[in-house]
Formats: sequence, structure tokens, C-alpha cells
Amino acid sequence: MNANTRTISIVIVLILLAAPGAFAQGVGNLGSLPNLFPGVGVPVTGWSIDSGNPTYPWIPVQLDPNGPAWGKILVGDMNIGGGVVYANPGDTFTVQELLEVSPTLPWTDWHESLLSPEWDWIAPTTLLANGLPAPGLTIATTPATLATGGTIDFTFNSLPPGTLVTIQKTLRYTGLSGVPFASKVIVSEYPTPEPATLSLLALGALAILRRRGQ
Repeated sequence: MNANTRTISIVIVLILLAAPGAFAQGVGNLGSLPNLFPGVGVPVTGWSIDSGNPTYPWIPVQLDPNGPAWGKILVGDMNIGGGVVYANPGDTFTVQELLEVSPTLPWTDWHESLLSPEWDWIAPTTLLANGLPAPGLTIATTPATLATGGTIDFTFNSLPPGTLVTIQKTLRYTGLSGVPFASKVIVSEYPTPEPATLSLLALGALAILRRRGQ
């Protein structure tokens, strides 16, 4: 093994050690993903995050280990107040999201952060894979504060490319300050890959480097 290959091998090992955390993942097709979701009758019936195509409403989401999170803006009726969402402390709203695991990396996680302070994710919340509860699903949340919104983390068994994912969530305006909300709700979210898949990719790259160094 020459010096270059040895150095790259060390880097790959460090990447593999960091992979299980996987909180730095993102999406790579942001240019084609919508980011504004007025929904229908918002804020009465909540938001539907889909492709807008009634025949195939799922949005393909491409996982990119180097990509940023997908930023989404949930707004109200564009004909009333220019899309401002109005909420009083304790008000809840539903969010249904239709996504497709695409194109080649499986997912084992889905993470969402509310960038709007005093908004929380609460039960009922679930994640379906091809219409059924995702196998091995666990859900963890952190509450909102006066400065930040809440977060939600879904963890599940590996979902292969092509899986149709339905995420059903409930939002609540906590109103810790006691002041009604009148703005837009901003969400940042991303999937993560199966750690074993990252390992195979890294080992494949190492094998190529070894052949080149011979």
C-alpha cells in the first residue's frame, strides 16, 4: 500500500466510524423540490406535501451524504393575508407528506427541525412504508422553546429505493409567550442512509484505489 492509498484508507475509516450518527446528511435534488406548501384550507385542515400529481403524488427525494437539508415553508391561504398562518396557543394542525426513497441509497432515518420558535411536533405522528407502519419504527421528539422550534426523529429498519413513504404528523403552536402566531412555519428535514450502504460504498472506493496503486 503506497502513502496515498494509506492516507485515503484512514479517511475512509474515519468516515465509517462517523456514519452511524449520520446527522450531517441531506438531499441532492433540492433544485427540483418544491419548498412552498400552502395546502388546502390551511390552517383549518393542515398541509399536504406532495407532487401535486393526483396519479402519482409522491415526491422523489434523493439522499446526498454531502447535501443540505430540505427547507420547506408551510403557509396559509394565499388569498388571505398573503399566506400568513394564524394560530393561537394550543392550536394544532396536520401535515401529511408523500415521499419516495430515491434513487439508489436506502434510508434508516428521517429528521425534521422546526425553525419557527414555539412550534412542536406532537402525537399522533407516524411514518408508513408502502402504506404500512415502517418496520422497527421509533419516534423521538424534543420540545420547542422561546428561541427554537421542536424536532422529530424517525428511526426504522432499512427502506430500499422505490419505497413510498407517508409521514403523518401533528403540529402544535405552544405559544409559550402567550402571543398569537401570525407568520409562516419553516421546516428543515432530511433522510439518512443505511450505515451498511455507506460502508460498502467506502470499501468499494478503497478497492479501486488499491488496484490503481498496484
